[in-house]
Amino acid sequence: MMQNTAKATRSVLAYAILVASAITIQTTVLHFWPFQMLFVDLGLIVVIWAGLARGPRSGMSVGFVTGLLEDSLSGSALGTNALVKTLVGAFCGALGTKVLPNSPVAHLLALFACSLLDYVLLYLLQALTAQAGYHESLDSGRFVMLMIAGVLSTTVLGMIVFRFFSKNRFYKPLRVPDDVIQKEHLSAAG
Repeated sequence: MMQNTAKATRSVLAYAILVASAITIQTTVLHFWPFQMLFVDLGLIVVIWAGLARGPRSGMSVGFVTGLLEDSLSGSALGTNALVKTLVGAFCGALGTKVLPNSPVAHLLALFACSLLDYVLLYLLQALTAQAGYHESLDSGRFVMLMIAGVLSTTVLGMIVFRFFSKNRFYKPLRVPDDVIQKEHLSAAG
């Protein structure tokens, strides 16, 4: 029991350091990034990582904390990023435990799908809050350009980060037993 508590504490501390580092780098270093069109969401990469590595509950927890930090530093409506990152963390955690095996192609698909989901949900929430008069609405054409650039840049950098952490043994994904994959493959084929 004591060993499980220590392991859980280390895991929470590791994700807290990852989230704090990602948000710090995103708000300081990347703020002066010369390519303003390429917005990389480092917090989202950590959320996807947590969801794939530890499941929906961890993905939701890390997503909520990351989103709340982003909301408090961005000046946007408090809670929009927290809600979106929580939903994305849950979705990614469900993907990691139910659908995706541990492979680079699966990581690429998860990064792309979750980045796209993040942008779409944020746009919908911003459109709703703009209708309520909280801020100006974002032009849909500009949003699509920002979304394409953001999704692609987050996916590419996410793959580099995933590869780095995978090689350094930080990432311990949930394993899907081979017999489960074979059963599902056989049932889908037959």
